[in-house]
Amino acid sequence: MKNIRRIAAGVLAAVAVLTPVAAYADTPYAQASAEVDVDGSLVQGSHITDVWHPYRGVYCVTVDESVDLTGPVAIHATPIGEYSAPRALSVELNPQACGEQRLDTIAVYSQVSFRVRADAAFYLTVS
Repeated sequence: MKNIRRIAAGVLAAVAVLTPVAAYADTPYAQASAEVDVDGSLVQGSHITDVWHPYRGVYCVTVDESVDLTGPVAIHATPIGEYSAPRALSVELNPQACGEQRLDTIAVYSQVSFRVRADAAFYLTVS
């Protein structure tokens, strides 16, 4: 039983060490990827043409013409950093929150409990 606990502890430690490295890894099979700062600035990205932050907890990301958002697509947003309350992120294609509805725009919504919007930095991938 002690060996199983030691192995489990070792696996958890390895995951904890490798998780930050995986977050910075290139995404070779993604159509687009971005690292967006809390203020809405693009830290780094691939196939991203514009990022802006119109409201608290709302971020708009525009992808270039090589990204196909019309077919089956997986969009994933992961929060970055430590905050006083956990952040929940959700995404929306062709959002009205970003102004006119555009087929090349993704909205990322960040909120804390009870649907209160709060800013957060995040990674975004489109596969």
